[in-house]
Amino acid sequence: MSEAMSVGALRLAVIALLAVAAPVFGRRFHTRGEPAVRPHHSSRPVEFHMPPYQPKENDAYVCTGIKVSDLAGTDATVWVTQYRALSDADTAHHMLLFQCDDLTPQQRAAGKWECGHHGVCQNSQVMYAWAKNAPATKLPDDVGFKIGGTTQHKYLVLQIHYAHPLPAPDTSGVELMVSEKPQKYQAGIYLLLDGSVVIPPNTPVTHADVNCQFNGENTLTAFAYRVHAHKLGKVITGYRYNTQNQTLVEMARGNPQWPQAFYPMKHPIDIHPGDLVHARCTFDSTGRNRTTRIGATSADEMCNLYVMYYTDAEKGRSAFACMGENVPELTDALPANSDQPLPPNPLLEEHAKHTHKEDMTLQYNVAATGSSAGAADMQSEQQPEQPELQPIGTVLNPDDYEPGRIAKALGGVQFVHNWGGSAHTFGQAVAVSVDLSGNVVVFHRASRAWSGGSFNGNRLRDTSSPIPENTIVYLRNDTGEIVFQMGARFFYMPHGLTIDHEDNVWCTDVGMHQVFKFSPRGGDGTPQLTLGTKFEPGSDDYHFCKPTSVAVMRDGSFFVADGYCNTRILKFGPGGGRPVRTVGRASSSLLGRPPALDEFNIPHSLTLLEDRNMICTADRENGRVVCFRASDLSATDVTINWQRSRIYGLAYSPRDGGALFVVNGPNYAGNKVQGYVVSVTSKSVTSTFSPDGNGLSNPHDVAVSRDGSAVYVVELNPRKVWRFNVDGPHTAQKKSNVQTSAAAGVAGGVQDPTVEFVKSPDAAGDDSAAPSLSGHAKLAMAALFGVPVVLFVVIMAVLRLRKRNQRRRFFLHNLNDGPGHRKTLDSLLGTKSRQGFEPLATQDLDDDSDSDVEEFIAKIKSRT
Repeated sequence: MSEAMSVGALRLAVIALLAVAAPVFGRRFHTRGEPAVRPHHSSRPVEFHMPPYQPKENDAYVCTGIKVSDLAGTDATVWVTQYRALSDADTAHHMLLFQCDDLTPQQRAAGKWECGHHGVCQNSQVMYAWAKNAPATKLPDDVGFKIGGTTQHKYLVLQIHYAHPLPAPDTSGVELMVSEKPQKYQAGIYLLLDGSVVIPPNTPVTHADVNCQFNGENTLTAFAYRVHAHKLGKVITGYRYNTQNQTLVEMARGNPQWPQAFYPMKHPIDIHPGDLVHARCTFDSTGRNRTTRIGATSADEMCNLYVMYYTDAEKGRSAFACMGENVPELTDALPANSDQPLPPNPLLEEHAKHTHKEDMTLQYNVAATGSSAGAADMQSEQQPEQPELQPIGTVLNPDDYEPGRIAKALGGVQFVHNWGGSAHTFGQAVAVSVDLSGNVVVFHRASRAWSGGSFNGNRLRDTSSPIPENTIVYLRNDTGEIVFQMGARFFYMPHGLTIDHEDNVWCTDVGMHQVFKFSPRGGDGTPQLTLGTKFEPGSDDYHFCKPTSVAVMRDGSFFVADGYCNTRILKFGPGGGRPVRTVGRASSSLLGRPPALDEFNIPHSLTLLEDRNMICTADRENGRVVCFRASDLSATDVTINWQRSRIYGLAYSPRDGGALFVVNGPNYAGNKVQGYVVSVTSKSVTSTFSPDGNGLSNPHDVAVSRDGSAVYVVELNPRKVWRFNVDGPHTAQKKSNVQTSAAAGVAGGVQDPTVEFVKSPDAAGDDSAAPSLSGHAKLAMAALFGVPVVLFVVIMAVLRLRKRNQRRRFFLHNLNDGPGHRKTLDSLLGTKSRQGFEPLATQDLDDDSDSDVEEFIAKIKSRT
């Protein structure tokens, strides 16, 4: 008995000792001496750190990756239930944790890499974000992020933004609580962000508004949110509009100058298929004497609202995204306090500025039932007071919204199943053309990939050796069999390829900053013509900077799209030398106005309409096709806009009066990625095409056979070439402004962009030279037309203001149960679609998209 009592006493002593020692020993896993949050049952902590890295310059973005099985110590599926940052605001500006399908071989070999532009990983989805000394985040019981094992997310990538140089190497990181115990619900992030707001100097209030219709298949239960902006951000609010009961509810209100954690909502909020979501960022530029735009540096601004939700563990998705103001009527109907900041909170403000000394943990005590009904209130230690949850809106005015018309499909383009060429797997497939024998010629990057670490500015980092494998492949057009290959040990970063009327091979290399012309099938491997200086970017007549595409006329003259840096198109004579014509300048996007005809944002591809004396370019980031006269690069009346989209490639066939074949690419608006057939004669979209109508993923270029009977598309990922047969003429009955309704959508629930044909305001009527006006005549004409224009602008501004006030009065009138014509938002949108945005992609939008500067690139994957 005494021995048993001694053993019992010993056990009690050991337990007491452990209880005292645990907080002390636990500190070794946490910076700033914070105690660990009590983990979920069966959970264990794992730490993921940046390998030692010392930033030497401002605004360095660095990534490191790890396989989930290596981090968790198991090949099984694991669930992440808690996060804690192992850093502080004096060291890191912010950290993002991504779940990824894979890393590139270069990323795996490097261990850490620069990732300021797109080079995060393959198929990235954000799962945690931290800034300004935000505290630990613990998910509700029965909720977790599902990674590794049987999921597609095999890797984690940690991105750290270092705003300033550090005196010593840093190893910041994040601690995760992981469990192999399956959770009942899957967690996810719904990201709403703006990329276009322009903030004037010394302006106390500037709004950036983002809204979309949620077209997912499963209800999301939102329970937490995180806001992110830089120094000018005052408040970010979020709303959900329920289309069934026609009410608008506030779900987020955050101060971006406080610790940027995921703060709990006072009550969970369901987001149903068909509902609208909205984010408003309010900026105050008082005291700043310059214009500020969205960008990646700390001197720029951002407008991000992250909504954390849980949904069905098996059928649900872990990511959605929304970018742009897609329903302006909802913006007009926001409540008057939508830009009202939260009351001051000295504790949080001090906490955000310095390495905090106070223990602080955000915990979501939610009974995850799949519905907000009956869920318990969320609690947070030292959580800022949240406003009461109550309906603050009602129905929108359907008379203010007119959905566009659906494009009529006349000429058919049919996907060719089991074509042998699609069985081949290439490197990043960047260009495609067709030779005089009808062979399909594919340009690809073989073992090399363009990633975020490939360039230092505009200069290629690794110039030690060219790609060792063949990069140009000839395929039979009927069987897809490989008949010839070339290009080994010559190219560094392929981009554009064209086969001209004499079977010569023209290529551009964005790493070498050069353009090459080879004899048919490459001749002896030595270029007949070389333009540009190897590895030397420039903007004069003898240099290029990441040239993208070439188009060649029958007389030997040719055009070069000097795309990524110089945003220009140059025309050369048959022998090369200096350009004889040039057009293009960078887009200014002043006050959100449409770009002028010659304002480009990456002229990504060229095609000749030689029978019409036109050269057209895919102006990628401006989402349009712009055409000029091939003779002198003067304006024409052909400009085609794809609203809220990005245009990657185009090709032309003179068949049936002329048709352009155009492919768009991954975009932030959720528009379907596919091909378009545009009748040049009728100026209308006559057909769309993609494999079985399911959409493309990352198309980069398109080509059409010389007889117009076949179309070929290459993709960056999957690294494939697809064939389509053209059936029937591509003509329309009459000329029309074809618009594809984003509200009505298409099969699969992915939105189609609005396509509109715009007559260029500065287009000349014919090739003849117009008589010039004298200086006095020009002044007289300016005075004659200037006064009416000014009066028109003033009148339109007054009418717009009056209409906006009428909308608000209508909205508030209905809010107060006044009479009015009440209609559901389904009728307003013209749809009850329950299909959804595709998951956030990890494949490169083009990995070479240097124009994108969002801190978290919300890429939309258009085909699962």
